[in-house]
Amino acid sequence: MRRLPIAPPLFADESLSSWIARIAARYDLLAADLVSTLLPNERNTAWMAWRIDYEAVPPLEAALCESVGKPSSGFHGLRLPGMEANPQAAWPRKRPAWCPVCVSHDIASHGEVSARREWRFGGIVMCQRHKCLLIEDCPRCLQRPRYRPVAGRLRIWRTHCGSFADNVLATNEIPFWPYGTPQQRKTCVTVTFSNEAGPLLLRIQSDLLAMLAGARPRSAWTRALKNAQAGEVLRKLSFVMLGPLWEDAYRPPTARDARSKAAAPPQDWTPGSLSPEVAAPTLLASVTFLAAESGTRLDGISWNRELLLDGERDTIAADTLIWHLSRSNAPLIQEFFAKPLVRPFALLLAVLRADRRGIGAAREAARRRAGVGGACRRRARQAKIQSQEDEAAKTKRLQRDQASRPSDRFSLSRFIESTPLSGNLPSSDSRLDAAVAVFAIIGSEPEQLDQIGQSDGAPKLLRSRYIRYWIHRHIHYEASLVIRTLADAVDFAFAQDRDIILPEWPIPAAGKL
Repeated sequence: MRRLPIAPPLFADESLSSWIARIAARYDLLAADLVSTLLPNERNTAWMAWRIDYEAVPPLEAALCESVGKPSSGFHGLRLPGMEANPQAAWPRKRPAWCPVCVSHDIASHGEVSARREWRFGGIVMCQRHKCLLIEDCPRCLQRPRYRPVAGRLRIWRTHCGSFADNVLATNEIPFWPYGTPQQRKTCVTVTFSNEAGPLLLRIQSDLLAMLAGARPRSAWTRALKNAQAGEVLRKLSFVMLGPLWEDAYRPPTARDARSKAAAPPQDWTPGSLSPEVAAPTLLASVTFLAAESGTRLDGISWNRELLLDGERDTIAADTLIWHLSRSNAPLIQEFFAKPLVRPFALLLAVLRADRRGIGAAREAARRRAGVGGACRRRARQAKIQSQEDEAAKTKRLQRDQASRPSDRFSLSRFIESTPLSGNLPSSDSRLDAAVAVFAIIGSEPEQLDQIGQSDGAPKLLRSRYIRYWIHRHIHYEASLVIRTLADAVDFAFAQDRDIILPEWPIPAAGKL
């Protein structure tokens, strides 16, 4: 094999695939075409040029050493630590992604682009130097470009625009974190970001790189999970989080198990399959959930308050994730974490098994039908009503709300704390059904009660209009009393083979509960 007369040097932080592409660009070739020339008897050369960043490819490495003479020290130290040991744990990125500021500096300095080594890791979605999100699409036309040789140099070219996607961008066109630019069209409407989101995402990326290399992450969100377990749990939880984040379109089509209603993600699916603007909030939501349940507070991401119902908290934790799980997401949690490794999943499974369908499925369906537009209309309607009220009416309304929502009201946190971690159900099914029914009614408006009872996923007790409205009329009482009374009435009616009869209690004055 003859030595190539022109071969640019390998940059210190450059990926091997980028280096091969820059060599090919000197001869106006794509990377796969250069590999085909170096290895004429090999097949699937495009796979070799792409996978060399994740695993050893001896034929291609030998051909490069012979034709280019570099690197003479071998290729082992030119990949991210841990990639060769477990390529799948590196979450291979399906499509190239780059930092718009880095490539613009490359064009100004070298006249061509070079992909960084970290960009090939699917857990890296934010540039650690410039604090901006990586991008996969052209910032101007939002179409997917590709690496192409142009005049002997490697550039990022967009066919749709017929121009380069790597030239210098104006500051307001670079998608810094959080989202705030017109070019960033994809946003997760179910979560909100604060100024701490960027530093938190950088910490998550550092932890993922440490776990890939076999080191212990510095943050406490992994709790007692080992590196391999933490990576697998985060991968599966990220797949589940696509549902609450309303990004189901990014889930790959999967075959359903005949014995289960849930569709498990493929073994080769990782967050690297997602675009950075979707992978970033997905990873943030998953890690925030783990941190909240382990007692570690991570500021930066929470549920969007505009989409929450009365009584729901915006903290991402087990008791709030329940209400964002659809009927298809709940079985996913049950199948993924049948043997919970940490307490959050044990608590989550306890409630999912208690309902047997997935708590909040009916209310989640109503929320999704309303969408962001419905939330905005509700907010505008509430603002109009509040503006028409005088001070006396406002004071009376606040007193009524305080009386109807005491501090010791029934909460999912108390319910799941009292549930055994083994997932065993309590001995009284009627008491458990009553608890689920009461919790489903909390925070509901009168016009929503019929929708809750008519939905497919409604608890069986709420299918009775009499029971729904009785719970709503007495929800200002202590929840344990309501649950005990409802459960006793159900047991008595079953034993006597008669209809359920519930007592009517007077509305207590404020502070008398």
